[in-house]
Parts: sequence; C-alpha cells; structure tokens
Amino acid sequence: MEKLEGAWEPVHTPIMLTGNQIRAARQLAGMRRQDQLGKAAKLGVATIQRAEKAGDEIPSIAANNMADIVRALEVAGIVFELSGGSLAGGVTFRKR
Repeated sequence: MEKLEGAWEPVHTPIMLTGNQIRAARQLAGMRRQDQLGKAAKLGVATIQRAEKAGDEIPSIAANNMADIVRALEVAGIVFELSGGSLAGGVTFRKR
C-alpha cells in the first residue's frame, strides 16, 4: 500500500508513570509483591523497586523498561485514562 503524502498517522505517546502510580496500579491489579510485576514485565525485581521508590517523580529507568511495566499492567487489566496527554484521567481496573 502506497503512503499518501501528507497523510495523517497516529502517534503513540509512551505513558510515563510516577513511582507511586506504578505501585498503585500494581496493587490494583492484584500483584501484592514487586516480584510479581517484575515477572509479568520480564524485569528484575530491583528495577521494579527502583521505579516504585521514585515516589511522586518519574523513575530514572530505561524507556523500554517503563514500556514493559505499562504493558504488563495493561495485560493484568489496568487501564490508563489519558486526559490531555497526562494521566489526569486516572487509572482504573478492567475485570477480565
């Protein structure tokens, strides 16, 4: 399929969560322990600990690690409701 010049393409904006948002989403998804999220995201528990320790700040972790965390939480039923490009819409749980 040929791309039309000037055609609109959707832009995927990566979701950046604070440490507290990661912790809250993990708990909402029923993952009581950090190693459960680590296993789901295929990351070491130290990465999850470092991410959650950031508190109200966005953690200093690699962007692909953040994407893996977000993806694992979404698979677990978490829905990130974006409003104006931020998480002002909140975080909800979708029962499967």
